[in-house]
Amino acid sequence: MDTDIEFLGLTAGDGPGHFHFTVENHLARLDGLLYGGTAIAVSIATAEALTNRSPLWMTTQFIATAPANERISVHTEVLAPGRRTNQVRVTGTDAAGDIMFASLGATGHHKESGLAGTFDQAPTVSPPERSEPWPNPFVAVVRNAGIEADFSNFPTDLGFNAALDFREPTVEAHPDPGPGRMCVWARRRDQVAITPAIASYVADMVPLSVAHACGVMAGGISLDNTIRIGAFETTEWVLIDLRPHLAVGDYGHGTAHVWSESGALLATASQTSSMMRFSPTDFAAAKPSPGEG
Repeated sequence: MDTDIEFLGLTAGDGPGHFHFTVENHLARLDGLLYGGTAIAVSIATAEALTNRSPLWMTTQFIATAPANERISVHTEVLAPGRRTNQVRVTGTDAAGDIMFASLGATGHHKESGLAGTFDQAPTVSPPERSEPWPNPFVAVVRNAGIEADFSNFPTDLGFNAALDFREPTVEAHPDPGPGRMCVWARRRDQVAITPAIASYVADMVPLSVAHACGVMAGGISLDNTIRIGAFETTEWVLIDLRPHLAVGDYGHGTAHVWSESGALLATASQTSSMMRFSPTDFAAAKPSPGEG
């Protein structure tokens, strides 16, 4: 979609399937390096642009990161064209030709009379307008861990925070209660409707729920991001329903369901991350350690 192309700063390169983008502030992590959510969002947006079909799924292996203002070249190709479904591959490289991320996925045409149904249940939460502003991604983790932290100097215009508005709802009921369950409303600050590409950008939050479940102050760097996409509807806000699964040896695994304001399941995402603990004193210095990738 045009709004994705603009948000991600994608420009056409030489030949079909070739694109470029620059690691601008809103496409970076909180430490200023390329954000894993950006990589999967770029993969979906370029696959849509090349095939002119709806995204079905995408998995992105985050191989390396890039500094601010780095120009990333993206090569998107159709490996298996079909009448309904295209299997695609996306590769992102930096100026030196080193691979930053590699993705596999598919786009396709939905059958109007095809099988349809939603088999998961949404949490019951307060709507965005009756939910508390979430000044940064670590508030709930710190509160759960019982840690005192000063967030007064935390920059709200750093990394993906510059592009997103978060609200923390009151969770009245959850279909899968357990350690680390977190729900957060998210929208673009410019209030443009959420698309599959931007849903994948927003859903890169599983490490927070793993830290929440473990009761520690930590973030994580993505090793992979995967999203499976349903029928999208126009929605300004999405509810990110985080459900951690397990942690072992400082690696965390979990899922994130993406719900519309009306309660439709738009997508389900999963992630593996390398977890990193950090200290509350990082916030006092307004220099947080690397957050989720």
